[in-house]
Amino acid sequence: MQAMILAAGQGSRLGDRRRRPKCLRQVGGMPLVHHQLGALAAAGVYDVVIVVGYEQDKIRDAVGTRARFVVNDRFAETNSMYSFLLGHALIEDDVIVMNSDVFCHPALLGMLADLEKDAILYDSRSGDDPEQMKVCAASGQLVGMSKVMPPEIVDGENLGVLRLSRGCAAEVAAVAREMVAAGQEQRWLASALNHVARRRRIACVDVAGWPWVEIDFPTDLDRARSEIFPAIVGALAHLRSDHPDVASSLGRVS
Repeated sequence: MQAMILAAGQGSRLGDRRRRPKCLRQVGGMPLVHHQLGALAAAGVYDVVIVVGYEQDKIRDAVGTRARFVVNDRFAETNSMYSFLLGHALIEDDVIVMNSDVFCHPALLGMLADLEKDAILYDSRSGDDPEQMKVCAASGQLVGMSKVMPPEIVDGENLGVLRLSRGCAAEVAAVAREMVAAGQEQRWLASALNHVARRRRIACVDVAGWPWVEIDFPTDLDRARSEIFPAIVGALAHLRSDHPDVASSLGRVS
C-alpha cells in the first residue's frame, strides 16, 4: 500500500525563528518526518507521497529519495483537503493518510496497514479542547468529524491518521474536487470524509492509552519530547523483551 503525508502548512502557531516546517522539528534527536517514515517502513509501507508547500526545499533535503513530492503552491490559502486532492494524483492503491504533525507509537500505523477496511484512529479519552478535531461514532463507524461539535455527541479526538481503500480515497478526492470547485478550498480533509461516510462504512478505531500527540503549539512539542518519546521508547523496549520477533521491525524507528 501507499502513504500520504500532508506537510504543506506553515505551522505558525508552533513558531520557529529558523523557518522550519513542523515536520522538521526535532523529537528524540531526529526530525518528526523521519519518525513517520520509519514507522511507515516498519508497517511495510515504502511508497510515500509528501505534499509540501511552506519551505518545501528544507523538507526535500531532509527526506531525499525516501518519498515522492507533490507541491501545494497555495498552502497559505488552502487546507488539508486541498493538499489531499493534489496528492491523490499519485495514489494508485490503498493509502495511509497522516498529518505531518502527528507523533505516535509506530505500532498504530502497523495496525492500520493490517486492516482490510477504511478506518480512522481516534482517542476516546480526548476531544474536549476547542482546537481538537472531534469524532462522532455509532456502532464503531464514523458519523462525522468537526472541530465544532456538541459535547454530548463527542466520542473522542481524531489523531489525523487514517486508512483509505483505493475506492474510498477516490470518492474522497471526488468530493474534495467538487468542494474546491465551489470555492471551499479552505476546508479540512474531514469535511470531504464526512460526506463519504454517509454512504460508506468507515471504522473508528479507539487507541486510548497509546502514546501519541498532535504538535500544534510549543507545549505540544515539549510534551512530545518529554513524555511521548520516552513512552514510545519504553514500550518498544518492553516489546523487544517479550516479543523480539515483532519488535525487530519496529526497532528502527526508536
